[in-house]
Amino acid sequence: MLADENEVDESFGTLHCTLLDRRSSVPVAGARVTCVWRDERVSVLNADGRGTFVAHLPEGVYDLVVSARGYLSLFVRGVGVLGGYHQPVVRGLIPGEGQTPEGEPSTAVAGYVRDRVGRGVPDASVHVNEERNAASYTTRTDAHGAYILHGVLPGMYDLVIRAGDRALVREHLAIAHVKELIRRDLRVIQT
Repeated sequence: MLADENEVDESFGTLHCTLLDRRSSVPVAGARVTCVWRDERVSVLNADGRGTFVAHLPEGVYDLVVSARGYLSLFVRGVGVLGGYHQPVVRGLIPGEGQTPEGEPSTAVAGYVRDRVGRGVPDASVHVNEERNAASYTTRTDAHGAYILHGVLPGMYDLVIRAGDRALVREHLAIAHVKELIRRDLRVIQT
C-alpha cells in the first residue's frame, strides 16, 4: 500500500538551521555540522552559501557540533526535533580559533497545544520553571500549536500554558534523563 504523497511522516521532523557570524551577522558558508543522537552520529552536513542546512531527523533530542575555519567550535546540547514539524534554529559563531566548553547534558520538551476539538492553539505562551527557580524556559506556540523548548536541564518543573493573562494548563513535569525528547501534547478546555 502506498502512502499519500501529502501525508506527513510524524516520526521525522525537519531541523532548519542558519549559522551566522556573531559579530557581523554575515552567514557562515561551508560550516560542518554533526548531529548526534543518543551518543551516535546521525549525520554530517555542510552549511550552504547562505549559512543554512536542513536535516530530516527522527523525533528526538540532538547535540549539534558546528565547526568552521576561523571560528570557535560550537557545541549545542539538547536541540529538540518534533515529528511532523519544521524547526527553525539560528546560531551565532564566534570568530577565533579553538573550542568552547561543552556545557551540561540536556534535553528538550516539545509537543502540540490543542483546543477541545483538536485544533492547534496559536501564539500561546509555554513556560517551564524549575521548582527551586534555578532555571526557566519560555517559548510560544506556532500557527499549528507546536512548541519546542531546547536545552532543558534535568529537574522538577512546573509547566504553564497561557493565553493572555489566563493560565490554560498547569502540570508538574519531572525531567530525569538527558538526550531524550519529552513529548507533551496538551489539550486545553478553554481558549
